[in-house]
Amino acid sequence: MPETARKGRWYSTGGPWGTGLLLLGVAVTVIGLNMLTADRARQSGPVRALSVAVPLWVLGGLWVAAGLYSVWQALTPPQRHRDVLPVVAVTSLWALAYLAYWLVTGAVYGKWTREWSGGVGWGSLTMLVISWGRCVNPPRRR
Repeated sequence: MPETARKGRWYSTGGPWGTGLLLLGVAVTVIGLNMLTADRARQSGPVRALSVAVPLWVLGGLWVAAGLYSVWQALTPPQRHRDVLPVVAVTSLWALAYLAYWLVTGAVYGKWTREWSGGVGWGSLTMLVISWGRCVNPPRRR
């Protein structure tokens, strides 16, 4: 837990860790809002395939909820390492969806697409967020 995070003003994030969480939360919220307003036909193959099982508005709602949770936690220090878990959950889901789509379309239909790169990208972001989530704010000068 970033112990050095102390709220100085009502709009403070408490330090660099909270600021990073705020930026991450805003980005995830925007992605979710895009899913809530986008046309299903214009989504990528993996997202269309996933939206057959789970409606796109539910998936978008998961992203918005994860993003807003991160924003809230960023603005109420001190933050905890587990505050990144909702973002890790949605980005992991996306990585798995892209990799599963690529594997199924290749193995079943013989059409090896480039969706593996989306899966690797989302998986890399997930691992980056997990690694960053273990960091702490630097100590304050006295």
